[in-house]
Amino acid sequence: MDQLKQKSIEQYFAAHDISDPDQKAKILPEITEIIYDRNVYVVQAEKEENDYKKQQITNDAIEMDKTINEIIQEFLEENQ
Repeated sequence: MDQLKQKSIEQYFAAHDISDPDQKAKILPEITEIIYDRNVYVVQAEKEENDYKKQQITNDAIEMDKTINEIIQEFLEENQ
């Protein structure tokens, strides 16, 4: 598995081709906290020495990443 890295809000916007400032402002409150939490998990995984715990934390971060992408996708579908 590739090394999990922290992601900025702008990276998510770029991945979903969101460049309109109004759209960014509308989706921002829905994703900011979960992106922060995901990045905290990434940092915890990087520091974790126990392989089992590290994998659990990594899996949580991956699930959060999926959730973030689903939230953004639903937003885009509703606002087109």
